[in-house]
Amino acid sequence: MLQVLSSLWSYFAGLEGLVAILFVLGIALVIIELVMPGFGLAGTLGIISLVAGVVLVYPLVSPPVLALIIATILLIIVGMLVYMYKSAVKGGRISKLLLLNTRTGKEEGFSSTNDNKDLIGLEGRAETVLRPAGTGEFNGKKYDVVTDGEFIEKGSRIKIIDVEGFRIVVKKLD
Repeated sequence: MLQVLSSLWSYFAGLEGLVAILFVLGIALVIIELVMPGFGLAGTLGIISLVAGVVLVYPLVSPPVLALIIATILLIIVGMLVYMYKSAVKGGRISKLLLLNTRTGKEEGFSSTNDNKDLIGLEGRAETVLRPAGTGEFNGKKYDVVTDGEFIEKGSRIKIIDVEGFRIVVKKLD
């Protein structure tokens, strides 16, 4: 066992070992950046490590072998990107982690605004001049209201004809 560790140490102590460590570290850091996106530090260090490994291996290998190493690194990175894309699209592992799949609609009991549809048909009076927005009073409560573009004087009788979220539309009664 000691002899195996000694031979591994002597291998990794040389330039070849450093290149191997840089390649493995670079690929690991790029994978970490793809799986857990952050500020880009791991990805940047991974790419720097891969480039340093290529620069250090350049004098040790022939040009065809160097081209093969570079192509392999690029294929690994492209493969990881394709995997991440497939994982991120709807139904993938990453989309399940990052995207909210539950609905928050009225059917589930959630509402971002009060449903004032029950106000439709109420009659009241204009508390301010409506040109076209202003304030109207209905059953002793004041509401911000708008008209369909017409001018309505203060004190005129008005009727609620539509409610769209926070927008209460009124018309003048004759």
